[in-house]
Amino acid sequence: MSQDRKTPGRWSASKSFDPKKDTSSLVPIPARKNRAERLKEIRELVISGKQPGGYLEQRPTESGENWQSPGEHSPLWRRWSQKWQFWLAVSLMLSVGMGFVAISSLLNLTAQSNCSKIFWPTASANDRFFCAQEAASKRTVDDLLRAIELVNALPSDHPLRPRINGQIDRWSQDILRLGNARFQEGKLDEAIAIARKVPRNVPAYATVEKQIEQWQSIWNDAEKIYRTAVDFLRQEEWTKAFSEATLLLDTGNTFWESAKYEELTKAIETTKTEGNKLTKARNTASEGGLENLVTAIKLAQGVDRSSYLYQAANKLIAEFSNKIMAIAQKRLQAGDWQEAVAIASKIPESANLNEQVQDFNQLASGTAQALTGSVEGLSKAIEIVTKLKEGRPLYKQGQDLVGRWQQEMADVKTLDAASRLAAPGGVNDLRAAIAQLQTVPQSNPRSQEALREIARLSRQIELLEDSPYLQRANDLAVAGDPNSLEAAVAQASRISRGRALYGEAQTKIQAWIERRQRLQDQPFLDRAQQLAAGGNLGEAIEMARRIRSGRVLYEEARSNIRTWEAQFQGEQGLQNARTAARAGTAEALERAITLALEVPESSSLRWQASEAIDEWSQRILALGVEQSSSDLAGAIATLKKIPSGARAFEQARSQIKVWEELLNPPAAESPSPAPELPETEPPSSPPSP
Repeated sequence: MSQDRKTPGRWSASKSFDPKKDTSSLVPIPARKNRAERLKEIRELVISGKQPGGYLEQRPTESGENWQSPGEHSPLWRRWSQKWQFWLAVSLMLSVGMGFVAISSLLNLTAQSNCSKIFWPTASANDRFFCAQEAASKRTVDDLLRAIELVNALPSDHPLRPRINGQIDRWSQDILRLGNARFQEGKLDEAIAIARKVPRNVPAYATVEKQIEQWQSIWNDAEKIYRTAVDFLRQEEWTKAFSEATLLLDTGNTFWESAKYEELTKAIETTKTEGNKLTKARNTASEGGLENLVTAIKLAQGVDRSSYLYQAANKLIAEFSNKIMAIAQKRLQAGDWQEAVAIASKIPESANLNEQVQDFNQLASGTAQALTGSVEGLSKAIEIVTKLKEGRPLYKQGQDLVGRWQQEMADVKTLDAASRLAAPGGVNDLRAAIAQLQTVPQSNPRSQEALREIARLSRQIELLEDSPYLQRANDLAVAGDPNSLEAAVAQASRISRGRALYGEAQTKIQAWIERRQRLQDQPFLDRAQQLAAGGNLGEAIEMARRIRSGRVLYEEARSNIRTWEAQFQGEQGLQNARTAARAGTAEALERAITLALEVPESSSLRWQASEAIDEWSQRILALGVEQSSSDLAGAIATLKKIPSGARAFEQARSQIKVWEELLNPPAAESPSPAPELPETEPPSSPPSP
């Protein structure tokens, strides 16, 4: 029990109890006795002049010893202490005072020991204060509030009010400390509820509001930090999330600095692991293809429902599932409805596309009926898809298909009608069928089929119309003479460009033209070849030139003409060369060699020209050697007239080198007499041809 319990039961108006007073020097009261024993003890104390037991102050001296009688230090006191009158007065005062104190304590102890039985409307201030102290000592919120309630009921002008207000302030702070303990444990609402229990009419209530504002500010800041870190986690920003989490360590709240910080750091590590799954899922899906998308979905499904990335995983699953649905749509448009349904079945339920998948399967079922291409099948397809009600995911797509199938059904009826019209096979029948088909708009589903049928029927009409021309031409060409062939060409030419038989007619026309030209020009070519064989090359050339450009034998005639012209030119050139060589001089022989070199390589006389060149080169060599005896420089000039391709060329070059050294001896050597040229007989040459 606290020291306040020992407070006397009555208070004077001139003196109030100070709870801050140091009670370290107070001596504890012995064990409490019953009322009769206590009254008896007080009487004995009064009679004997002794002080009653209880908390009596023992005033310490400066040396730490207990207080002694002033008489020991003052002669006056010592003198007074020796008089009996003094002691009589002291005894009377002590007896009266201690009696009063003893009776008051006795009555007060009775009241203090029965706080729960006191009738508070008539209770004394001392009773209220004592019971309030006793309640506050239990250190619970309710007991502290009870203590405040007991003393705060006293009037504002009560002599004890200053001390009461001080106690109320301390008890209010105790309540706030209890609330702060809840706040540090992470129980903000409980902390605020505890603080708000402090009565508004006490002076300390302003502190309550400030404390609550501080708690809420700290809590809001911590929540903001936590939310920001979580947002970074959802964005897969691990470094930023951890950096934000470290800010919790300076919030000023034990719960956020320990439990919530540890919770957040664990969440970062867990979420980072989950994020790796999503990264792998994205990479797999980016490779494209159905199987990769299915694998990517399975990876995303591995993210735990409690993860901060669960929503991101679901978003990816929906994204990948939509891509799978797009693949299924393409297969359905291509007419492979069974494969399309199989693909759509790979979409998981977690993608939240169940209604879309159901609608797609219904569209696929309708497409399967429409692919039969019959009016009955299209009608069933329309019936199936029409069951999709407005508001369904694929309602619009279904309506588009219904409209398409309705147009296609009309087209099928038109195609059937055209087929019946064309059945007899006559030109007029076919034209009527074409007119029927031309009513199908180009925007309709079966427009391409109608166009193909129109093209087919048009070809049949052209075959019927043009076959007689081609047949007549074939009949005319059978005779094989130029006039018949020319007539056949004229007949086949009546088939115009773009008609069904145009290509075949043009092929036959070209063959007939070539046959006619060959018949007309072959005699000229044969006669030219005969003239050339007899040596009349000029007449042969003129005869062959009668075959004009563009004729079938023109290229063959030109080839022969080129051959004959080469032979003719070679013959003329060789004859001219031989005529020039007859003069026998070096210059004449050089001229003859030049003319012989002009004989074409393709000429049959080329070998004769080569032989003549070699012969004339030898004669030039002989003339040069003969000239060297009197004119060495002139001899060199003569030998240089020999062409490089002649057999005498190497011999002439060697001889020229020797002569040039004789004409230009080295400067370092003394001149030596010119060596005598060996006597060389000129080579014998055959008589000129």
